[in-house]
Amino acid sequence: MPISSSELGLAARQIGLALAGLSAGQAISTAAVTVTNAGDDVGLIAVHVADFQCIPIGQSWMTGGLAVGDFNRDSWPDVFVLGGGDSPDKLYMNDGHGAFVDQALAWGVAEPHGGCGAAVADFDNDGWQDIYVTSFGNANQPSQPGQHRLYRNTGRNSFMNVAVQAGVNQTTVDVASGFGSAFGDYDLDGDLDLFVAAWKDNAGAGNGGAGNRLFRNNGDGTFTDVTVLLGNATVGVWGFQPAFVDMNGDLFPELLVAADFGTSRYLVNNNGTLSNFTVPSGTGLDENGMGQTVGDVDNDGLLDWYVTSIHLTRPPLGFNSGNMLYMNQGNHSFDETSVESGVNDGGWGWGTVAVDLDHDGWLDLIEVNGRAAAGGKWNNEPEYLFHNDGDGTFTEIGAAAGLDLAGDARAIALLDADHDGDQDFVISVFNGPLRYYRNDTTSIGAWITINFDTGANPFLPADGYGTRIIATIDGQSQTRYISGSPSYLATSELVAHFGFSAVPIADTIDTIEIHWTRGNVSVLQHVAVNQFLTIEAPIPADVTADGSVNVADLLAVISDWGSCPAPCASDVNNDATVNVADLLLVIGNWG
Repeated sequence: MPISSSELGLAARQIGLALAGLSAGQAISTAAVTVTNAGDDVGLIAVHVADFQCIPIGQSWMTGGLAVGDFNRDSWPDVFVLGGGDSPDKLYMNDGHGAFVDQALAWGVAEPHGGCGAAVADFDNDGWQDIYVTSFGNANQPSQPGQHRLYRNTGRNSFMNVAVQAGVNQTTVDVASGFGSAFGDYDLDGDLDLFVAAWKDNAGAGNGGAGNRLFRNNGDGTFTDVTVLLGNATVGVWGFQPAFVDMNGDLFPELLVAADFGTSRYLVNNNGTLSNFTVPSGTGLDENGMGQTVGDVDNDGLLDWYVTSIHLTRPPLGFNSGNMLYMNQGNHSFDETSVESGVNDGGWGWGTVAVDLDHDGWLDLIEVNGRAAAGGKWNNEPEYLFHNDGDGTFTEIGAAAGLDLAGDARAIALLDADHDGDQDFVISVFNGPLRYYRNDTTSIGAWITINFDTGANPFLPADGYGTRIIATIDGQSQTRYISGSPSYLATSELVAHFGFSAVPIADTIDTIEIHWTRGNVSVLQHVAVNQFLTIEAPIPADVTADGSVNVADLLAVISDWGSCPAPCASDVNNDATVNVADLLLVIGNWG
């Protein structure tokens, strides 16, 4: 049903509606998750073939990234897939009916190279999503540092590689390296910064650490390497996949790094300063951290951290075997519960995502794995789908659900390819064909998928990066966070997706809270389920984020008068001070 902006408390516009196959008020039973291998049906047919001349043998078998984005802004997700060097990269554009056509050549990204991982974000706030790609260099040539790509979306159905101009083409000096990357606004200045993880250092000695780089966005299309600000926090870290996520609710995102050989890191963000808090937090127990995902798996309002690793019979002293599930206890304290939760053994783990596949209101975990060259139990081991039982435990249902892949899988990313309201996923396979699994689960609950248009507010990161969303029905709340869901060498569609299984199913969500990175909160009331919703961010003068500039905003500015460090919605012109200039901006935008 239509929702007025006064009811929403901000400008929100409905951009589509798809029914989940259930009418409002219809009761449901526990659903059996069903996924179907449907890549051939929709045209997602890429094949990864690693170039062993370009990518060093010691690192080549760990590659195979992909990313999901809406590159032509038609509201349908597209898929970028790295080819490995001996196969060119692919750009699969969604035709608006759930089928895909490779347009990499036309868009200028079909060049074969030793690509590794990919991340999507509108880094220059021009309204078009861009792609950052870590690379070992040109195909059929020895690996060479300084070959990472930053594909800027021109908005005219093409990309331009601007990595050199932007200052992010190089993360190591002597040895080519660079695995996962992640965007996030760590300093809350409204533009997206970049962290790139590297498995080897820049001296070629084989020690991890020096290739992990933090780039601060200058707001003018360029970045500055500010890794020095981390001190020794990432020295010695054999980095695979980073993520920027606010883990304690203060709006400043922490930096989480899944890393090999017991070097995973939990870096606390203290108002823009990142410091190593791994040991005190109770994290970093994984021996071979590779992939990761963040989500509130127990619906307590706190975001939990799941890190994939290798399941060993006898792990090294001081570390735990297999995947780790770090349950957030608040105040940067975590309990590791992977064994009792049933998600510890995932073989030789790589990418992972948290997603509610059956709309029962609980986040499930999908984990891909494989290491054929290692032999034994990891040779053609099936992928894992851990269904959340809602009581702190998970049940592995991969084979029963139709997840029939057993191979050297690497990356995984989420998307709703066919716009039917449930979440599908794509999986890359090292030296193998891409897999697309369509979610065909039936008799599932209600849902809503939300994306964010921040174009009206230059002080908010593009596409809602860093935004926390809380949806409540009948007193039961769920929390989502926009981070691109970095998993392993991959990012997912930039949306917040919720499932609801109230019996009978409610036809409206009681409230949706949007916690913007400026510190203000929008509240939407009585929002219809089973729809795609685009929420427009409040303009800077709308301090209270209620969709109108009025006396409430005036009073908020007066209340915060004086120094106002970020995050501070009352600082309307974003100069770290609340004064007469902000007051005049509120008055100038009255209404």
